[in-house]
Amino acid sequence: MNSVLWLLWATLLALTVSATRNPFYLGLALTAVLSVWVAVNATRPLGRAAPRFPLAAGFVLLAWSSAVNGLLAHIGDRVIVRLPPWPVVGGPVTLNAVVYGALTGLALATILIGVSLLHVVLDRRQALRLVPSDHRLLATTLAIALNALPTFAAAARDALDAIRVRGIEQQPFARLAAVLTAVLGRGMDYSLAVAETLEVRGFAARESSLGARVGTAALLGGALLAVGGTMGGSSTLVTLGFAALMLATTYAAVRSWPGLRTLPWPWPARVVLLCFGLAALGFVLSLRNPASDLAYSPYPTMRWPTFSPVSGTVYLALALPALVLAGRRE
Repeated sequence: MNSVLWLLWATLLALTVSATRNPFYLGLALTAVLSVWVAVNATRPLGRAAPRFPLAAGFVLLAWSSAVNGLLAHIGDRVIVRLPPWPVVGGPVTLNAVVYGALTGLALATILIGVSLLHVVLDRRQALRLVPSDHRLLATTLAIALNALPTFAAAARDALDAIRVRGIEQQPFARLAAVLTAVLGRGMDYSLAVAETLEVRGFAARESSLGARVGTAALLGGALLAVGGTMGGSSTLVTLGFAALMLATTYAAVRSWPGLRTLPWPWPARVVLLCFGLAALGFVLSLRNPASDLAYSPYPTMRWPTFSPVSGTVYLALALPALVLAGRRE
């Protein structure tokens, strides 16, 4: 799979998972993402193993979201226990709130695990070729932001290693303060060095074209409409948001056509691209289909969610990269 297919997979994963709280679809999405994680870790397409930290972080997110929502949302017909009238957390703790918190944590964990795989499967050189000339400013900004994360992680590891080598016995909070100080100091040095380099090279000296500004506005506006419509339960806003995202993506694809032609497009890659397109179409149709029950909620009464085979196929299609990588290994 080339960089375009991985980016499309990550985008489809983030949009479809964030648009539902149906446990059936979230279970299928998590199963698909874990299968891709296992396939990436076994085949290592770019020579790097799949990251393990997002798995632990996803488990923490699941537990944290369940506990916090159960203590803060005192709504539902299935009362587990009634706490004394304490501020904020006092009142009934309902199974409805715990289940909704768990579903939200499951969605966040699935997206985190899936998106983290881009670090080990995305070919940077292929991705840079896809950036249109009038979007170089945005691409450079994102690249700098992403490259800063390994710098902060290295600073934290160096601080912990220095504490262990010196044999310093510290309380957890004191150790955390030392690590944060090291990260902030390394971050300031990194930001100043990058700023001086960009200033010397005349970064952002030229203004972007009108088409680039309109495309960026459509991309950001579509994402805001899709997320806002999902949170507010408005299928109209979600449809408008996806329409804006499709227009912005189409414009970016047209502008990136010279780079797209240089990528390898064997028949398996074309089949995967077609399957992703069909999955996106099925997801858009599911947004208008009440039987799909994407906007499932256990409030105010706990009930079993419904299941649509079309929507289930969309979430199951997220496992396509695992099949491709397994066939490549054979």
